Amino acid sequence: MHRVMIVEDEPIVRYGIRSMIDWDKIGLRLAGEAANGREALALIGTEPPDILITDIKMPVMDGIELIAEVRKTAPDMKIIILSNLEDFQYAKEAIKHGVSEYLIKSDMMPRDFEQALLSVKDKLYASSRGAEASDPQAERLHKERLLAELADGAACDPAECDERAARAGLAPIRSAYVLLISVHSAGQGFEERQAAVRDAIGRTWTPDDGDHEAFVDKQGDVCVLCDAGKHAAGAGLERVKRRAEALIGLLRDECGMKAAIGIGGRIGAWAELKASYAQAAEAAKQKMFLGSGRVIVHGADDKRVPAEHAEPIRIGTSQIQSMVYAFQSAELAAYLDTLFDRLSVRRDPDLAHIITFELLMILTTLWPDVANDDRQVTELKRQYYDQLSRLETVEESRAWFKQSFEALVRHIAGLYNSDRNSIVKATQYIRQYYDREISLQFISGLVHLSKNYFANLFKKEVGESFLEYLTRIRIDNAKELLRQEMRTGDVGSLVGIPDPKYFSKVFKKITGLSPSEYRALHRDASNDIGP
Repeated sequence: MHRVMIVEDEPIVRYGIRSMIDWDKIGLRLAGEAANGREALALIGTEPPDILITDIKMPVMDGIELIAEVRKTAPDMKIIILSNLEDFQYAKEAIKHGVSEYLIKSDMMPRDFEQALLSVKDKLYASSRGAEASDPQAERLHKERLLAELADGAACDPAECDERAARAGLAPIRSAYVLLISVHSAGQGFEERQAAVRDAIGRTWTPDDGDHEAFVDKQGDVCVLCDAGKHAAGAGLERVKRRAEALIGLLRDECGMKAAIGIGGRIGAWAELKASYAQAAEAAKQKMFLGSGRVIVHGADDKRVPAEHAEPIRIGTSQIQSMVYAFQSAELAAYLDTLFDRLSVRRDPDLAHIITFELLMILTTLWPDVANDDRQVTELKRQYYDQLSRLETVEESRAWFKQSFEALVRHIAGLYNSDRNSIVKATQYIRQYYDREISLQFISGLVHLSKNYFANLFKKEVGESFLEYLTRIRIDNAKELLRQEMRTGDVGSLVGIPDPKYFSKVFKKITGLSPSEYRALHRDASNDIGP
C-alpha cells in the first residue's frame, strides 16, 4: 500500500485532509504528518513516502524549499501541492520541480482531492510496470490492469481494444456482464477486504459457470467480468445474478462483510466494457437507497428520477438554524424527514452525498457557537466524521442527523436559562449607551456569547432582533429630543445616528413621519391643549 505524508502548518487543515478521505478504500496509508518543511525532511529521511502532500507557505521551511530538497534524493516521489489562490506565483515555482497535482485550498472538495490522489496513484502504478516483467504473477497483473484501463475508458477504438486484449492473453468476448462488488466494512483494512473478496470470488465461480476475470477499479472496488456463455440474454443474466447472490451470502456468512453488487448491461466486445462498467458502478451506488445484501441490475433495479424531471433539492441553512435556536425539535425533525423523503424518491447518490455533507457543515458550524471548550468541539467534529463515514444508506443518515440535531437542540435549551441574564445585561447596556456605536460583535463579546448564538437568543428573548431593538431605543429617545425643539441634525448625532439623511430615513420608516413633521405635529398638539 502506497504511503502518504501531509505537510501543513495549520492543524485544522491537516485534520480536514485526514478526515475527508477514506484512505483504506483508495489503497493509500497515512505514514506521517509535519508542520513545516524541516520536520518533513526529518521524517522523509526515516521513512520516505510515495506521495507527499505539502502546503506552499509555511514557517521555518516553506513548500518550495522542501520540494527542492526532496528532489535531490527522491526524484520519483509524487508531490501534490496545496495553495491559496493568491499564492499562485509560488505554485508556479513549485511546478518547475515536477509536482504531480496542484489544488486550491478554498476550492478543494473531497471528491476533487480523492481524484487527485487516485491520479497520482495511477502514475505510481505505471512507473512500476518495468519491474514486473520478471514477476511470476506479471501476466495476471497485466490482465487486471488492462481490464481496469478498458473500464476507465483508456482505449475506446474497438480494434485497439481487441488487439490489447489479445496481447494480454484475453479471449474475444461473446457475451459477458460486468459486476462491481461494493463492500461496506469499516472494521477491515483495504488490502484485507480485497483479499477476502478475491477469495470469495474464486470459491463462488466454478468451471461450469464459464470464464471470469477479476480486477480492481480506480476506486479500489473489486469487479468481475463474467462470461455468460451461449445462453440467451435473460438466461445468461439469471445465471450471473445467482452467482452474485451466492457471493454476497459467502461474504456475509464467512467474512462478516456487507456487500451490494451492481451488474452492468450485456456486452459482446471489449470496447463495450467501459459502458457496462459505468452501468455496474451506478447500479452499485443505489445501495444507498436499497441497502446492502442485494444484487442491483442496471436498468431494472436502479431506476432513478432524471434530474431534468425533478425539482431541485436545496438545504435551508437559515431555516435549520432558526429552528435549532428556537428549540423547535419536532419541526426540525419533520423538515429533515421531508428532505430525506425527497432524496429517497430522487435516488441520486451524488446529490445525497452533497446534501449530507451540507447538513454536516451546518452541525459543525453551530456547535462552536454554543460550546466554550474548543477541544471538546474538535473531538465532536472528529466523532461526527467517523460516525457518518460508517453509514451506508439514506435511512441511516436520516436517523443519524435527526438524533444529532436533537442533541444540539437539547444542549442549547440547557444553556438558555443561564444565558437569559446575559440578554438582560445587553438590553440594559443598550438603553444606557444607545448614543454610542454598538455592533453585534461588540455587544455579544460584552456578555461573553458567540455572535450567532447571541443574535438568535436575543430575538427569542426580546421578540425582535438586536438591530431592531437598538434602532427602536434610539428612535424613542429621538422623539423625546424632538419634542424639546432640538435641531434635527443634532438629534441624530445625540442618539447614535450621526448621518442626517440616514437618521431621517430610519425615523420615517419607524414612525411614518419625518423628524420635522413629527416635531411640527407635537408642537401643534401642544398648542391645541393650550394654557
